[in-house]
Amino acid sequence: MSTQQPPARAEAEPAPGRGGPPHTGLEGAVPPDVGVDDRRWQLLRPGGRGSSPHRQSIILSAALRLIAAGPLFVLACIWLVFAFLSPYFLTWSNLTNVLVQSSSVALLALGALVVVIVGSLDLSLGSTVGLCTIVGAVMFRDHPALGWLVVPVVIGTGLAIGFVNSTVIVSMRIGNAFIVTLGMLYAVQSLSYVVSGGTQVAGEPGYLLALANNKFAGIPGPVLLVLAAGGALAFFLNRIVWGRWIVAIGGSADAAGRVGIPVRKVLFSVFIIASFFAAVAGILVAGLNDAGAPDSGNSILLAIAAVVIGGAKLTGGRGSVWATLAGAVILGTITNALTLLSVSPNWTPFAVGAVLVAAVGLDTLRNSIEGRLRIRQAQIQAGGA
Repeated sequence: MSTQQPPARAEAEPAPGRGGPPHTGLEGAVPPDVGVDDRRWQLLRPGGRGSSPHRQSIILSAALRLIAAGPLFVLACIWLVFAFLSPYFLTWSNLTNVLVQSSSVALLALGALVVVIVGSLDLSLGSTVGLCTIVGAVMFRDHPALGWLVVPVVIGTGLAIGFVNSTVIVSMRIGNAFIVTLGMLYAVQSLSYVVSGGTQVAGEPGYLLALANNKFAGIPGPVLLVLAAGGALAFFLNRIVWGRWIVAIGGSADAAGRVGIPVRKVLFSVFIIASFFAAVAGILVAGLNDAGAPDSGNSILLAIAAVVIGGAKLTGGRGSVWATLAGAVILGTITNALTLLSVSPNWTPFAVGAVLVAAVGLDTLRNSIEGRLRIRQAQIQAGGA
């Protein structure tokens, strides 16, 4: 006769505070081989007791937006520094001068931004500005009764130059846009000297002078023009399908082609859009100077610098309209502030170059931080799915 052994009695778990280890709430939730630091990390993981995935997602989204607004933050810091150095800097009249002086570079930078987004460059935009000012001035000089046609003719001139660039680069499959647009820079500049005879052509229609020199509701016309152009481009790139295709091609032309985006047609339009903004800049420059000048388009390097300072990637796929405009204002601020501080204008290129190099360094740091934040954001979203 076998004797049945009673089952082993389970060892009672010590109550917290009665000789046993303190109850942490992690028992069973963390494997035995996880250390104390790892247990704390578990509390921060999505779904952990100490975390809120929704709250972390909101914080990360806010951090990413703050990083994207970096050029605006830099602009605010520069304004504060110069306000401390000069009591005249933050006056309304001086800030208005800064914005007006930056307006032509800002318009040209918008055109350069569209090309940079697809990972290319258009060096002919500056000479396009010069030729547009000359064409408008010559037409008004020879046919003053047709002054209302100046703007359409100037816009048409800019679009024609962009069409030639697109045809050579895209249709003829000469992919090196840098060399092609460099050649167009010299060709268009030569046309400017031929049409003008190598001198300024004075005189512009009255409505252009009013746009460039008058104020509307207390805001200078050039500032309103830049805001309108920037708003239109931002809407186009973010809300219109064709604009979103431009950004997608900048990210990866091969991937864009595989999903059905007409890559070549979109690229063909990019240089035309850029030249359109150069023509608009030419209209503004002509109104500000009341003349057309063959050498009035030498600001293309400043425009590209504004795009870079605004955080756009020269390899394509990233760029912000408002950050680009902030970059243009930063360049205008440097020139204005050095003048207020009685610094020799010979130091202005040095300051611009230093800001440009610093912007590239900050952009590298920004890419690193942004990459880590996006990885963490993806982890949170995957954990909450």
